[in-house]
Amino acid sequence: MTELDDIDGLAAEYVLGTLNREERLGVDGRLAAEPALKTAVEAWQRRLTPLADTLAPVLPPPHLYNKIRAQIGLSAHVVSLKARENQLTRRGNRWRNATAAMTAMAASLAGLVAIREQQFKQIPTQFVAVLQAGDDKPAFLMTVDTRTHNYVITAVTAPKKAEKSYEVWMVHDQLPKPKSLGVMSEGDMHVTPMVDGPDTDMFMNATFAVSLEPEGGSPTDGPTGPVLFTGKLMKATP
Repeated sequence: MTELDDIDGLAAEYVLGTLNREERLGVDGRLAAEPALKTAVEAWQRRLTPLADTLAPVLPPPHLYNKIRAQIGLSAHVVSLKARENQLTRRGNRWRNATAAMTAMAASLAGLVAIREQQFKQIPTQFVAVLQAGDDKPAFLMTVDTRTHNYVITAVTAPKKAEKSYEVWMVHDQLPKPKSLGVMSEGDMHVTPMVDGPDTDMFMNATFAVSLEPEGGSPTDGPTGPVLFTGKLMKATP
C-alpha cells in the first residue's frame, strides 16, 4: 500500500466520520500543512455529499438527550428537549403578553393625553384689560375671547362729558402712532373681530388708552385731547 493509498483511506474515514476524536483532531491539524490530504478530503466530500442528500433525516430517540447528559455528569439537571422547548415557549408567551399589555397601556395613555389636550383647547381663554385712572373705578373694560376671536370694549363708569367723546386707542412700539379702536359714549359696547397674524400678537401685548376728544372723535388720525384711562390685557381664564 502506497502513501497515497494511506492518505486516501484516511480522508475517506474522516469524511465518513468513523475516526475517533484524537484521530479526527490529528487530521484537522494536518489539513493546512498537507495539500495531498486536503485534496483527498475534498474529493471524498464531493463523492459522498450527494449520497447524504438522498437520505431522509432520522430523529434521535427521545431518551438519547437525557442519556448523554447523564453520562457527562448532568443527571441532576436532566430535562427533555420537549420540556426545554415548552419552557422557552412559555417564556416567549409571557414576553409577548407583557409587550402587548405595555403597548395597550401606552396607547391608552396617549389617547388620554390627546383627550385632555383637546378638552383644554375647547376651554375658551379670555383676557381682560381694565382701563382706569390710578385707583379709580374702571371706566372701560376690554375683553378678548380666543374662542370667538373677538374683542369687546365696554364703557362702564366713564362720566358723560358735554360735547365730548371718548376714543379708544391701541399703543405699541411697532406702530408709528396710536391706532384708533373707535369712539364710545357712556354705556356703549363695541364687539370687533380680530385678524390672525402679526397684528394679533401686537394687539395682545399693546397698551390701550382712552382720550377725551371733540364730539364724534379726534379730528386727526391721532389723539388730540388728554389721555384719561390706560390699561393692558391680562389673562382672565386658563
